[in-house]
Amino acid sequence: MAFLKDTEREQLRQLVKACLLEISKLKIELKKCQNESSRSLVLEHSKLQELRKDQDKIIQKMEDEIQVLLKQMEEKDLKIKELQEIKNQFKLLTQKPKKDLTSFQSNIYLLLPDKEDNLDNLFEWIIDMGFTELSLQNFEHALRNLERKGYFRSRNNNGTVMWKKIEKD
Repeated sequence: MAFLKDTEREQLRQLVKACLLEISKLKIELKKCQNESSRSLVLEHSKLQELRKDQDKIIQKMEDEIQVLLKQMEEKDLKIKELQEIKNQFKLLTQKPKKDLTSFQSNIYLLLPDKEDNLDNLFEWIIDMGFTELSLQNFEHALRNLERKGYFRSRNNNGTVMWKKIEKD
């Protein structure tokens, strides 16, 4: 570099200064861009979090609504089952009585459950079916008549009389 003239040296120095100044400006510009980018990222992340919260709220609301609808469906299914039982009981009540039974005896025979049970439980069952005016004595008398005709069987179980329906065509 000794061969350079002073003017060339001065020009070179000014050129280096200008380059350093330009580099400095570019660094400042880069910092600004990085800061803006960082702020923009934070803002975008914040917006994303807010959207996620909103979506979570919407999803929770929909899940709650689904649970309500499922509960309603369950209640309707129970109601349908109950109505189906009533329909079946109505069919039993309105069909022709068995040949050797009165209408009342036939109703009792058809409506009582097939499982073995004691007189009190069977009486409660028949009362729940709608025979609210029936007395326990009359019910027992009807069961004895059904037993005599071969439609029911009774047995003593430690002092409790147990009744069992016998399937008969």
